[in-house]
Amino acid sequence: MKKVITSMFVLTLVLAAISNGTDSPKGGNVAKGEGFKIDVPTFDVKVKQGEAQTINIKLQRGESFKQDVTLQFEAAEGISIDPAKKTIKASEGPEVQFTITVPKNAAFGEYKVTVIGTPEIGEPTSVEFNVKVVVPDAGYTVQSNSDKGGSTLKGEGFKIAVPTFGTKIKQGETQSVIISLDRGESFKQDVTLEIKLAKGKGITFEPAKVLVKVSDKSDVQLMITAPENTSIGEYIVSVTGTPTVGEATTTEFKVNVVAP
Repeated sequence: MKKVITSMFVLTLVLAAISNGTDSPKGGNVAKGEGFKIDVPTFDVKVKQGEAQTINIKLQRGESFKQDVTLQFEAAEGISIDPAKKTIKASEGPEVQFTITVPKNAAFGEYKVTVIGTPEIGEPTSVEFNVKVVVPDAGYTVQSNSDKGGSTLKGEGFKIAVPTFGTKIKQGETQSVIISLDRGESFKQDVTLEIKLAKGKGITFEPAKVLVKVSDKSDVQLMITAPENTSIGEYIVSVTGTPTVGEATTTEFKVNVVAP
């Protein structure tokens, strides 16, 4: 049975002042001293794959606002919020702590989180902030060491950047690596990347084939899995990039399968 090792770390991001956050429109009552606002981060909250991060959301109450407020989180698919719903009583402090959890297999990129505040009486209000899922520190660098594909003219064509040294994976585990498409300034084509073992079998790739469009980001996340019965040793991974028009190019990197 395949095992995916997930390391969970909890970090705390403290929003100490109102100026550090984005305010929602006023909820409850718009009269002076009444109503409330929700204060969330103004910047992207970065969370690594396989980790969790705790943030503080602040409820700004008007001087005369003495109601309980229920906060509800609606997160984009792929990440989770705990608790997803919580009632903040009038007697409680303004800061509320929530934990954002990102599975190890979550796609990296930007996720939108909506916070809805509903008072006992009056109008609800809502505000949004972004969570940016990033790849954990891989312990390696990538380098554009492929031959040029597409075109050899200056500013045209592309290269493929892969890890510069062997990626270690334990038997029965999955690990993510980044492959990057290094485009020339004038290169505006889609490129199909195909990943496979140069020879033999033993480890698998997801995706094994992916179309990187002109509008896509340059980094492609590749999940490499070594089943429990995979032979220990070195594997050569071949990455071929084929443009819409022009010549394909290929580069290789090494994966070392080790015992658990």
